[in-house]
Amino acid sequence: MKQLLFSLSLILWGAVASAQDIHDYPALYRVTGVAATDVLNVRSGPGVEHQIIGAFNPGQTGVEVVGTTQDRRWGRVIIGETSGWSSMRYLTRTGPNWNAGLPAPLYCAGTEPFWSYDRLIGGGNFNRMGEPQEPFAELWSGTPAGRGTQSFGLVLDSGTTTMTGFIRRGICSDGMSDRDYGIVAQFLRRGPNGTVLLDGCCRLTR
Repeated sequence: MKQLLFSLSLILWGAVASAQDIHDYPALYRVTGVAATDVLNVRSGPGVEHQIIGAFNPGQTGVEVVGTTQDRRWGRVIIGETSGWSSMRYLTRTGPNWNAGLPAPLYCAGTEPFWSYDRLIGGGNFNRMGEPQEPFAELWSGTPAGRGTQSFGLVLDSGTTTMTGFIRRGICSDGMSDRDYGIVAQFLRRGPNGTVLLDGCCRLTR
């Protein structure tokens, strides 16, 4: 059922994904131009006629926008365990610069099995349910030869385990929540217990 609802949501804002500049999103924003006594509403659809499902405080930072409507007046934002729409008039971009490479920090996670990888500067930490945290050194990161900054690769090593990450900017669902992510991730993990391919999504903030 969640997959069906997710598919329908993609159809409803399909014009967004096809019309937006893929080099812009996902991105982080700060709430600006909102009075101290007011809030920036998050709505169920791109327009004031849609139901309010949440709000951002004045000056709030770390608002993640994964795409906009074709006219760029409304942005698809992550809020809690869901996604909604806020007016871009009150959002000012703070980063990242995708042309500078894959940003850090970057928070990736997946289900079945539950896992997460927090990419930090120079490396990161892998977590899997029931196991101790495993630190990794980042040996290489970059984009495909001759391509733009839509996708990235990572080579990671913990000393006993290696991981190769494939990161692509695009709408992603975790299969559990109603939240839209702006980054798709796959990690090929090779270790003493064998090789496994992990699927998941990433965020620019927790």
